[in-house]
Amino acid sequence: MEKSIKKYIRNLGIISAAILVISVLMYLTLLKPWFNYVFPFVILYFFLISSFQHYKLIKTAKDNPRVFNTNYMAWFGIKLFSHLSFVIIYVLLDRSQALSFVLFFGFCYVVYTVYDVVSLSNTLKSGNVK
Repeated sequence: MEKSIKKYIRNLGIISAAILVISVLMYLTLLKPWFNYVFPFVILYFFLISSFQHYKLIKTAKDNPRVFNTNYMAWFGIKLFSHLSFVIIYVLLDRSQALSFVLFFGFCYVVYTVYDVVSLSNTLKSGNVK
C-alpha cells in the first residue's frame, strides 16, 4: 500500500478513536439520555467509507489525472446519497432516537469531510500521487 494511503488511514484511525472516546465520555456523563448504541457503528461506517473513497481517488489521480475531477464529484455524490439513505433508514426505523442520531451523524460528517478534503488536497499538492 502506498505511503500516503497508510498515513491517511493511520490519521483517520486516530480521529475515529478520538471521536469514539470523547463521545463515550460525553454520552455516559453529561449527555446520558441522548446516548445511542449505534454511535460506534456510525464511526466505523465513516471510517470505512472514507478509507475506500480516498484509496480510489488516489488511484484515479495516479492512473489518469485528467478524470480526477469527474471521479471526485462522482464519489462525492455517491457518498452523499449513501449518507442520506443511511440517515433516512435509521430515522424511519427508530424515531425515538432520531434527533441524537442525526446530530451525531452530522457532527461525524463534518469532521470526516473536512479531514478528507484537507488530506486529499495535501496529498495532491505534495506530488505523492506518482
